[in-house]
Amino acid sequence: MEAALCVFRQRCGRAMALEHNGDLYSCDHYVYPQYKLGNIRDAHLANLAASPQQVKFGDDKLTTLPRYCLECDVRFACNGECPKHRFMMTPDGEAGLNYLCAGYKHFFAHIDPHMRVMARLLGEGRPPSEIMQMFEAPAKVNASPGRNDRCPCGSGKKYKKCCGS
Repeated sequence: MEAALCVFRQRCGRAMALEHNGDLYSCDHYVYPQYKLGNIRDAHLANLAASPQQVKFGDDKLTTLPRYCLECDVRFACNGECPKHRFMMTPDGEAGLNYLCAGYKHFFAHIDPHMRVMARLLGEGRPPSEIMQMFEAPAKVNASPGRNDRCPCGSGKKYKKCCGS
């Protein structure tokens, strides 16, 4: 599914900014003269939203990603985030790295096993909220799984290869 937040979508352009005077801009983060699409008193909103300038703005989010991002394991989740935040250099010295990149990598890697469990639950026709029961405190004291025990998250993997990694 496409991300609900524009910052995590593959392309920009769906969160335009309309000013009180009717001026329409490509994004609420880019209310600058070069991103002005026009004024809704002079042109139909649908035409401005579908303009070549706005389409290019949306496509640029994906086409301007540095190679470091294109090869990233968590790009499917962050998509380079908002282009407004891409002012760092990649480890290879290429411009365009999001300043939140390290945090996003850590976060998305951390939640990955849990998201996979929820996807499996959905695939089985079960509510993904069942994952919460898997994290309830066990009744026994010292009930932590051993490294080679099956993971309590229900993935079927050994604990050391799943949530214990």
